[in-house]
Amino acid sequence: MAEGCSHTLEYLGDQKTDVGVNKYFRCVKCGDVFVQTADEAKTYRIPGVKGSQTPR
Repeated sequence: MAEGCSHTLEYLGDQKTDVGVNKYFRCVKCGDVFVQTADEAKTYRIPGVKGSQTPR
């Protein structure tokens, strides 16, 4: 996790799966992406890349 980040999340969208819907979020401060799974009810963090900005 990005050190000291309080994670302000923005909703990116859904991905339909066989057992439900995964939800995707991105931290606007550090760029980490969070995936909330439908089947396991877990949340996974994908670290953001420092110094990289995603074009909008």
